Amino acid sequence: MDKLKILVIDDKEVIGDLFKFTLGYKGHEIKVVDNAASALESIKKNFYDIIFLDIVMPGKDGCEILKEIRDFSPSIPVVMMTGYSLDEKQKSAERMGAALCLRKPFEMDDVKRVIKQTIGKDV
Repeated sequence: MDKLKILVIDDKEVIGDLFKFTLGYKGHEIKVVDNAASALESIKKNFYDIIFLDIVMPGKDGCEILKEIRDFSPSIPVVMMTGYSLDEKQKSAERMGAALCLRKPFEMDDVKRVIKQTIGKDV
């Protein structure tokens, strides 16, 4: 199994912990950031196989962050995450190239399925 580099952008610590515990435990490299500035800095300095990005964030929302990601990294797969019913934001994210949207709360089996569907790798 290939080890993946995954960036999780979410202001809720529990989401990052979930990724670290379940996928990090299997040897995947999980980086978790909780704000736009840290996310963009990390993306500029590192390669990631896939990014998981919360739509509702303090400061810049996920769609604004996605637009900035697309400006300098147009091909990296980005999966949006939300616990809210934000159909318009979700549609906007899809127009900007988000791979898909994962509804919170989710199970790690959902994350694994999304990774397989998005980048074709089993985790």
